Amino acid sequence: MGSKSSKKQKNDELKKIGEDANKKTSSSSSFFSYSSANVNVSNELIVSNSNINPEKEYEQLGFLGEGTLATVYKVKNIYTESECAMKVIKRSMSNDLDKEKELYNEINILRTMDHPNILKILEFFSTNNNYCIITELCPGGELFQQIVDAGPFNETYSAYVMYQLLSAVNYCHKMKIIHRDIKPENILIVGKNQEGLPRIKLCDFSLSKLCSLRGSMIQKKIVGAAYYIAPEVLRKKYNEKCDLWSCGVIMYILLSGRPPFDGENDKEIIANVTSGEFDLNNPPFNTISKNAKDLIKKLLNVNVEKRITAEEALNHLWFKGLKTQELYNKINDKEVMRKLIENLKKYKRTSVVQETALAYLVHHFHQNKDIINSCKLFNQIDKSGDGKITKEELFMGLSERYKSETLRNDVEQIYNNLDMDNNGYIGYEEFVRAAVSKEYFVKDNVLRYAFRYFDKDGSGEITFDEIKQLFSQSIPDKNKLDETLRKIISEVDDNNDGIISYKEFCIIMKKMIH
Repeated sequence: MGSKSSKKQKNDELKKIGEDANKKTSSSSSFFSYSSANVNVSNELIVSNSNINPEKEYEQLGFLGEGTLATVYKVKNIYTESECAMKVIKRSMSNDLDKEKELYNEINILRTMDHPNILKILEFFSTNNNYCIITELCPGGELFQQIVDAGPFNETYSAYVMYQLLSAVNYCHKMKIIHRDIKPENILIVGKNQEGLPRIKLCDFSLSKLCSLRGSMIQKKIVGAAYYIAPEVLRKKYNEKCDLWSCGVIMYILLSGRPPFDGENDKEIIANVTSGEFDLNNPPFNTISKNAKDLIKKLLNVNVEKRITAEEALNHLWFKGLKTQELYNKINDKEVMRKLIENLKKYKRTSVVQETALAYLVHHFHQNKDIINSCKLFNQIDKSGDGKITKEELFMGLSERYKSETLRNDVEQIYNNLDMDNNGYIGYEEFVRAAVSKEYFVKDNVLRYAFRYFDKDGSGEITFDEIKQLFSQSIPDKNKLDETLRKIISEVDDNNDGIISYKEFCIIMKKMIH
């Protein structure tokens, strides 16, 4: 009797962990969602949570790695043939409540993230035996292995990595999220450009913390790896700037091939971290630029108040001198640039279903070449590097790329079409959805993949119950829930039979290209 009771208590506690985590992310969804009519289409909506066997959706291709609780596989989506990573956590191995909290924490934080240098979570499966997290695949592996194999790196390479990392960190801090475990093992390489420079993704948010106050020394728990831990973390009184210290350590290692605070064991390393003393005078730093060394000093400042912020770091002379932002976001084909801007100008929503389907497809087909170019244009316009575009940034960005007497009106129209939640900025995927060419997304195999997202039971039609299951949590006015759901269906349901057929779905989706 006692064992049954304790098992039930544990299950109740785990259920509460999930509910609490969902409440936290839902309360912050205004940062990541937009409103189409009176429906919030957020990343939480796009990243589905399913209890079916993921083997029905994904074919296992190979082993990628293994940790204490999880095994990671390379997999292929059966319907799209796109390659992804699947992180499998056995329920029997995750019976520790603290580990369970970390798991939910990572899933729910990643679900709300919308930044080109943060790992995308695509789907989450919860079965009787396993938790399975599907993320984008990063074939280049960990930055750590690149450092081991090829480091140290020149300043151009190092700046290319650091700019992306600091952009991701800046976005996190704007969202009031402290990562708390930034290290080369948690930086993945998606691929490299023609010059051999890597595109990176920050991952592993299991130790991350959502904080309500920025700048206050509010955190007390010691977390992170010894080499990269900030001295104030060891004193159990720190804020988001601990992440900047970790970035400084990584920058030092990229340029020198060795850590700034070394030792024979963790005790020695931590003692050296606490002292805050590091060497910038001996090789190879005697050939490193003054600007690079200045940024390292500002990141590894033991005085937290004087330590540079991520936004300030992105505007440092080191990046400006090397033209890092321009190099990272270069679009060689002027016709591609023209087309992206034209797409932005003519973009309009037709229905909630169309917009949700497009959001789902853009999120899942992230390696599409046109999506990558749209991302580059977003980064060019996002001068502050915080993963958001304000109206003034949009005006300045477009004015540098094309001349028009109606530019101000164009910007006003683009902004109103994209910033539907009136939160004062355009998010990354909001922008990409508008800028990307839509022809690829109306191919039959792609449309069938999107249709399956709505048609949960695979019956070949989207019913009222399926629309309700999908959108009920995203409709603010619960008093008008059924009315709003019927309106969503009526926008697509040409024959007024109360359901959406695949043919009707195709018609509304193909309106994107007319």
